[in-house]
Amino acid sequence: MDIAIAGVPFDQGTFFDSVGQRLGPDQARAFSKRLWQADELTGQAPFDWCRITDVGDAPVDVLNFEQSIRGISDFFARISAAGAAPLAVGGDHTITLLIMRGMVQAGVKVPMGMIHFDAHPDMRDEYNGSRINCATGFRRAIEEGLIDPKRYIMIGIRSIGAIENLDWARRQGVTVLTDDDCAALGRQGVITRTREVVGAEPTFLSFDIDALNIAYVHGTQAPVPGELSVRDVKVIMRGLRNVDVIGADVVELLPALDPTGHTAISTVHVAYEILCLLAEARANRKAAS
Repeated sequence: MDIAIAGVPFDQGTFFDSVGQRLGPDQARAFSKRLWQADELTGQAPFDWCRITDVGDAPVDVLNFEQSIRGISDFFARISAAGAAPLAVGGDHTITLLIMRGMVQAGVKVPMGMIHFDAHPDMRDEYNGSRINCATGFRRAIEEGLIDPKRYIMIGIRSIGAIENLDWARRQGVTVLTDDDCAALGRQGVITRTREVVGAEPTFLSFDIDALNIAYVHGTQAPVPGELSVRDVKVIMRGLRNVDVIGADVVELLPALDPTGHTAISTVHVAYEILCLLAEARANRKAAS
């Protein structure tokens, strides 16, 4: 394999009354049947460029949080040790930290760059006494040396919660593009700034589906009205071609909150754009070697 697509049916790191992200991977698989294997408009053909396989779901024990987080990291360590780049579909946003831990366990060099699409910064130090959950993972990843904060850009932030959490991120060197920044910069400005921040070194891409305007994503835990449309995201992703993306995830699809399936459709289209980035980056590395 060059790229391993994996489900992560994990929602033990979330809070509030809205849980059910563990069902996201199965719904995404169902709706992915509506996608073509190549994009005739852009010429991107990930299945021609790379060997891509759905390797199933990471092991999750719904009665044992610690066992779940270890099992998920070990699962992605095996993927990385086999030489494949992961594209994970979650699951709540805790999984990004766990995936990166697994990659490092298998010998992937750190720190990585980070492109992080989200309505929320997920930079809390703790929440209700927990230090590993969907709102703290990116702070842990910086503290553990998995992410280089100076090569880390957040895109679409608009629901800050506690301003000190975003201030902490900025003090580490993280670049924050709020919803207002994205509107002012426009698509090309976001592309340019992202490329400036992450540069040419290996980068992880994490996409919380609530980065999209609530009009497109009813089926997620904490949707927030805002700027980014699916079209905006497609244009931005296509503007990031040849960035060295070595792993990625799409998270927070919650099927029970959107019986229409529209959120799942948006999720799989975003995942396909990310797959194109991963596949082209992988093909470029193979050609260079």
